[in-house]
Amino acid sequence: MGTEDQVDLFSKPVHDGDTAPSLVDGRTPRGLTPDGWVRTTGWLQFGSRPVSSSLVAAVAGMLASVIVAAALMRTSPVVAGILVLTVPVVCGGAWWLFTARLKPASPARNVGTKHAEELTPGDNVRLHGSIGPVGQVAAVTFGEDVGVHFRGGAHESWPRRRTVQLAQLLG
Repeated sequence: MGTEDQVDLFSKPVHDGDTAPSLVDGRTPRGLTPDGWVRTTGWLQFGSRPVSSSLVAAVAGMLASVIVAAALMRTSPVVAGILVLTVPVVCGGAWWLFTARLKPASPARNVGTKHAEELTPGDNVRLHGSIGPVGQVAAVTFGEDVGVHFRGGAHESWPRRRTVQLAQLLG
């Protein structure tokens, strides 16, 4: 369906160098969606250092395996030991496989905040506060609200003083 300007509102965006967000080195990030957003991992940070989500999955697996191992200690101490050693590796590896191959996502880290009215083309911002997908600002229009247009065709309308999280795509 076209509009007066003959723009097809139902066409899928083309992800070429002009419309897709890119990494600092020019590569296309993993987890690029059809509307130009990039799925991300790395929502946990210590200072400016992101913590690998695979590490978080491994720690969660370790906590669960310790609880199960404690229950098995009297009846099967060897099985309990094997669980404590293998479950974290399996959990971390499975999460890495999921975010790298099955449902790709790019690691990202939060680098600061801006108000919506201060955004400029080229800024990478998170859609849902301090977590979630990242989009690269292509244009900003001002009215009662700020219209933020992202590379890939997505757009949002935000109040002028809305604080948005800036992010850096790492891979």
